[in-house]
Amino acid sequence: MITLYHRSDCPFCWKVRIALAELQIEYQLVDTLLGEKHPEVIKHNPKGSVPVFIDGKTVIWESNTILEYLEDVYGPGKLYPGSPAQRSQQRLLVSYSDTVIGPALRDQVFEKRSKPEAEWDWALINTSEQAWRKCLEQLEEWLGDKPYFAEQFSAVECALLPRFGIAETYGAMAYQDFPQIARWFAQMKQRRSYINTYPVSFIQSNI
Repeated sequence: MITLYHRSDCPFCWKVRIALAELQIEYQLVDTLLGEKHPEVIKHNPKGSVPVFIDGKTVIWESNTILEYLEDVYGPGKLYPGSPAQRSQQRLLVSYSDTVIGPALRDQVFEKRSKPEAEWDWALINTSEQAWRKCLEQLEEWLGDKPYFAEQFSAVECALLPRFGIAETYGAMAYQDFPQIARWFAQMKQRRSYINTYPVSFIQSNI
């Protein structure tokens, strides 16, 4: 049985849960809290962070590597479909979600979840919102009129959906100004893998 140490609203953990759900893999969850030094997480991950994924003797503590492992072992062609060139583009989009979209959203999410509205730094939020809009412009171009970012639901959706779910929760709604992205997100939110893995709670939002 696979074990996943996770935090419910962590986008990296949520990404893995969506992938597991899409592949219909049974697993057990071990919940952790923000800031908690869980002994098993510390034992298995030199960074001391989640997710930590354990499958028998295999231990993986980086979310994209977990997706690659799931693709190789449990669902060849399901998370990264298509030709080698197509799969390389999917990996780039997964990386873009982590390294560009995540940082673009971070400031406004952190402001809104940690302070009462009267104390929000609106200059910081507005700068973050502009960075988020630039990401959406790029995603709108990449998606076009396709139903998915690859030829089918893929690791790209696994990575992007948690970012959009968190953006929606904390009021970063600029995606509504991008019709193709708005269409895509509306459809993706109906998938069982998104609904069934949705966080049981988020860090307190003051919206």
